[in-house]
Formats: sequence, structure tokens, C-alpha cells
Amino acid sequence: MAAHDTPADRGARRGRLLGTRVATELETARISAGISVRDLARRLGVDRERLGRALRGEPNALTVGLMAGVASSLGLELAVSLHPAGEPVRDKGHLVLLERLRSRLNPALRWRTEVPIPIAGDRRSGDAVVSSRSFEALVEAETHLGDIQALERAIAAKQRDLGIRRVILLVADTRHNRAAMNGVSELRRRFPVTTRACLAALAEGNDPGGDALVVI
Repeated sequence: MAAHDTPADRGARRGRLLGTRVATELETARISAGISVRDLARRLGVDRERLGRALRGEPNALTVGLMAGVASSLGLELAVSLHPAGEPVRDKGHLVLLERLRSRLNPALRWRTEVPIPIAGDRRSGDAVVSSRSFEALVEAETHLGDIQALERAIAAKQRDLGIRRVILLVADTRHNRAAMNGVSELRRRFPVTTRACLAALAEGNDPGGDALVVI
């Protein structure tokens, strides 16, 4: 892999791989069905040369729409799905939120960000980990709450894979987030330590004493 491999580079490689794979499968299906490229192009209302390039997997020739059309004409159905591949790109607001918490910590506490999951090939990471000799807590920051149940599952998975028992859910203090939290009573049971209690403990360099929901 190149030293300066970017998300765009990785995406382009993945696109070429998937394009070639789908083109091969469609061409195999066309041949098995005994349909010529000319007849298939006529059915789809596309240029024969363009379809030929697409079925050879040439770059930029096989669009999603054309893939779906070819598949349908051959008695197939195109299926496309997305899967997590690491953490989302963090925006400025997310970094600012983490800094708000870091600035309230006792200087004796250790603060690490983007802590990688120690599993080969796993590109997830914990947003931050705060620790001392007596405790360690995973910090997961959210600027805009969405599916809270999915968030809880993701946090629990990171706790398990990082081997960290304590977690601090750090949430930006916005009208949207407060409304989202007010509608989920289970959230307070899952994170029983309050903002005030958690910040007070961390300011003293102490263990918050449980999983905490910190809204700042």
C-alpha cells in the first residue's frame, strides 16, 4: 500500500474491484442465457459499444443504473449494501467536544485519543480513553444523537474489544440532543453517573464510579 494512501485511493480501488467482479458475473450470465450483446443493448436501449465496454469492466463504463438494467434483463437483481469500515471522519465539532472534557480533567490523568481496537483488520477506534493507576474509562463523543440503541450497541462492542469496563458517553449540550435523551429512559439506567458527579470525580483525578452520561 502506498505511503500516502488516501480514502479516495482506497475507494477507487474498491470501485474498480467491484466493477470488474460485477461485469464478469453479468457477462457470464449473458453467455449462459444465449443473448448477444447486440440484443441485450437493444432491450436496454443503450449503445452496443457502451454495453460491450461495460461488460468488459472498463473504468466508468458500468454505472449502477446500467448494472441494474443488465441484471434485470438477465433475470437477476442487483443488490448493493454498505458496511462499516472504520470510524467516520470526525468534524471540528466532535474535536471541540472532546477538548471540553479534556480541559476539565485533573492533570494527573492520562488522556489518549483515537485509541485503536486491538484486532487485526479492525479499523474502529475509541474516541478517547482517560485513565489513572486505579481506573480506565472509554470516552465516546456524540455531537448529534441519532439511533441511541444502535449507539449503545456500538459502545458496548468497543468496551468489549478494548477490554475497558468503564465508559463515559460525552454528548454536546444542544436542544436536539436533550430532546433525544428525554425520550429514552433506559439511557439514564445505562449511564447512571450524572454529568456533575462525573466531572467532579475527574477533576479530582478519581474514578467516576460507574458508567457516566456527560452533557457539556
